Amino acid sequence: MLKNQHSGRLTISRLCTSLAAGFAMLVCAAAQAPVSIPQFSLQKPGADIVGWKVEPFRKVAQRTQYSLVYDEALGQTVVSAKADAAAAPLVFRTDRDASAAPVLRWRWNVGNVIEKSDPTRREADDFAARIYVSFAHDPARTTLRERAENAMAKALYNEVPPRAALAYVFTHRGEINQVIESPYTTRVRSIVVDRSDQSIGQWVRFERDLVADYKRAFGEAPTRISGIAIMVDTDNTGQTATARFSDISLTEKQ
Repeated sequence: MLKNQHSGRLTISRLCTSLAAGFAMLVCAAAQAPVSIPQFSLQKPGADIVGWKVEPFRKVAQRTQYSLVYDEALGQTVVSAKADAAAAPLVFRTDRDASAAPVLRWRWNVGNVIEKSDPTRREADDFAARIYVSFAHDPARTTLRERAENAMAKALYNEVPPRAALAYVFTHRGEINQVIESPYTTRVRSIVVDRSDQSIGQWVRFERDLVADYKRAFGEAPTRISGIAIMVDTDNTGQTATARFSDISLTEKQ
């Protein structure tokens, strides 16, 4: 069954950890020519995932496992993700103008609810499914606090943290379209796009306007998109969660 639905943990140390691990490098990578987002449906089940890379967190022992599988409901290859007291994003790095192609489309199939999760508490900041979109560092917009954080990150890891990241999330705690500030950092805001028990085990389609969502979440226009990441994580709650993700696209407004 395919349903239609239209309609986000990092302290500075977490940011730095991510930098070293690679996740935040997707917002710190040198500018490069925009490339198409590698499609899962064009890849072979059981093969390595081309164009995407698992970027583990240095301080999280267990990594989320990602694999290409054939999904009979969709009739195509998708990414299957499983976290067992684990966390790690699967990352695609890019550099592109957010306003040129602001429409983000994707489908996911959430396997289960993480009963102990709560996006407002550090010790429960886990999600059964989320898609990050990260936005590049902009020196002209950096506050004094962010400069200090950036300087620390640069000294420790020779990288600068992202300007910001949006995360579209499934959570049974929160309301649809609610913006939730990360309990770890003001640089990450989650937007609840699904919370229904009826979505469990079903493919759900999403379409979001990144520019509009960014402005609503952060009160300013976005910087350049520097990466996209998918993640299922349960390292805080110690539970198990699964989800599947189909192709992700960024397109112009019609």
